[in-house]
Amino acid sequence: MNVIEPKYKYKEIEKVFEKLISGNAELTEHFAKEVDLSDYNQEDNIPYVDIGSISRFIVEKKIENETSDFGLFFENVEEIYKNGDKDVQNFIVVGLFEGIQNIGGEEIEYYKSFNQWLKPETQEAWNGIIDYWEGTEWRIPKDERKKREKEIQKILNKKK
Repeated sequence: MNVIEPKYKYKEIEKVFEKLISGNAELTEHFAKEVDLSDYNQEDNIPYVDIGSISRFIVEKKIENETSDFGLFFENVEEIYKNGDKDVQNFIVVGLFEGIQNIGGEEIEYYKSFNQWLKPETQEAWNGIIDYWEGTEWRIPKDERKKREKEIQKILNKKK
C-alpha cells in the first residue's frame, strides 16, 4: 500500500505561510513587515502567533468590504488544508480560522459571511470550530430560534 506524503507539513510551516500569502501582493507585503520567511524556523518563530497577522489582515479587509482577493486566498487555504498533515490542518483551524473568528467577532458575522469563499473541506472545518465552542444552535435561523425560545419560556412559565 502506497502512503501519500502530505504536500504541506508542519515541520516546514514556512511553505504553508508562502502558499497562504501567494497571489496577493497586499497580503504578502503586510505579512513581510511582520514575519521574515527567509530565515524562518520554529525555534525562533512561533507560527501560531505569526498566523495572527494573516487573520488580522483578513478581518480588516472584511470590515472594509475589500474582499476581491478572498476567492484566491480561500482556494489556497483549501489546498493547504486538503494536502496538509494533521498538524497543518489543526494550524489552519485553530490558528487561522479561530483567529479570524475571535478577532472579527460579530462585527464580521463570522457564522456565515465567509461561506461564499470557503471551499467544501474548509467550510466543514470552519463550521466545526464554531460548533465546538458554541454548539449548533447558530445553524438554526434566528427567527426559528426566537420562536423556539418563546415556546420554551411559555412552558417554563406554566410550571411556576
